[in-house]
Amino acid sequence: MTLPTRYLIIGAGPSGLIAARAFTRYGIEVDIVERHTGLGGLWDIDNPGSPMYESCSMISSRVAGGFVGFPMPDDLPMYPRWSDLYAYIQEFAREYQLEELCEFGVSVDAAEPIDTDEGRFWRVQLSTGETRDYRGIYSAIGTQWQPQMPQIEGLGTFTGQAIHAKDYRSPDELRGKRVLVVGAGNSGVDIASDAAFHADTAFLSTRRPYYFFPKQIFGAALPDLLDGRAQIEPRPWMAGLEPQDFMDVILSTVGDLSVFGLPKPEGPIGETHPIVSNTILHALSHGLLSRRPDISRVDGSVVHFSDGSSEQIDTIIFATGYQVHYDFLPEGIVEYRRGHPKLHLETFFPGQPGLYSGGTIHAAIGAGWTVYDFFANFAAADAHATLTGENAENMRRFIDEYDPDMKAGFPFVDTPRNENQYDAAMVLNTIPNAAREEFNIALPSGFDDADFYAGVSRG
Repeated sequence: MTLPTRYLIIGAGPSGLIAARAFTRYGIEVDIVERHTGLGGLWDIDNPGSPMYESCSMISSRVAGGFVGFPMPDDLPMYPRWSDLYAYIQEFAREYQLEELCEFGVSVDAAEPIDTDEGRFWRVQLSTGETRDYRGIYSAIGTQWQPQMPQIEGLGTFTGQAIHAKDYRSPDELRGKRVLVVGAGNSGVDIASDAAFHADTAFLSTRRPYYFFPKQIFGAALPDLLDGRAQIEPRPWMAGLEPQDFMDVILSTVGDLSVFGLPKPEGPIGETHPIVSNTILHALSHGLLSRRPDISRVDGSVVHFSDGSSEQIDTIIFATGYQVHYDFLPEGIVEYRRGHPKLHLETFFPGQPGLYSGGTIHAAIGAGWTVYDFFANFAAADAHATLTGENAENMRRFIDEYDPDMKAGFPFVDTPRNENQYDAAMVLNTIPNAAREEFNIALPSGFDDADFYAGVSRG
């Protein structure tokens, strides 16, 4: 039989569009199926199930957070709002003619590998009832659609409203209420800030200490300063500072966290995900928000905490993260650990040729879409090698033999969220160097190192 040559991309959010551009630059034909009615994924606040909320802004900056080779417009704010990003995603799709590859309102019900003498392909069952065959699949289903809820004694007795952050949308929902936000991820502190300014009384429950960073320092966005893109006036005391010393300088601008009622972290910077927010510290320092430790149990309207304190609460919002599951794949195809897939180089499913994933990795502040683009290009390179035979042996060796420590030996805290937290320098420096030098694999033209780090803005 003749094997199919088209590839399927599942999802038309940023990760799926990034992959579509990577594949089409190799001349590979792709279809994109998107279960919602338009582009954007979670950045379309009106998509059913989207975790977007009205006050959300990008945690990355305008300069550091854009698509590779397609900078955000200069007239956007330093930290663009969700609506700015939604419009920017549409513009990206138009620039690279990606929307015409999309089929909206279509999801994948099932996909299974079919092995033949000529090789493997994937048979896909769509929600329309149609069956199609593809040479491979790139899953860009997103990581913030399946909420993870904690197991708390007595939560079922709670007489108020208990929701996951995924179902929070507007500060209007908090007015006149005593609100408890659980979890100090960046969405958690955003929602806690909303509660501080709009609820009657607001609390933030955190299980462990975190480092808190300002969004701006010396007039520059923090991600731009950390990766060297920000041009700031030299200061004599900065000369010769090592990176760790510079991080200490940044944290010194925040100061002793106990002043804000927060516990002081004792481990290295980066062991837990950093909290980047100005408003949360403002709310704490002005008495608009109070920190509480972990919840021990719930009894009706009363929430009890691990330090013995308790509060009457009307609304609990759990910003406790998400799980990722590929429900359309047969059991046994994917190995999971604590709700997260175990992928090779965050792209390849071990032992499953032609099956790829993107958008599941956590790295440094500001590196998100750059990292997604980076790995999507490796998937596209493998698909190209499969279809043409060009550099196929090196590509196969790269996938089968290259197994770097993606965490670079760093002692990240052992939490479910950190399953996919990796060292950004390893991802963006060590891996591409090894790919080029050891396996003769390079990113396609236009995606060299200069493009990944260039802070060029577009008018």
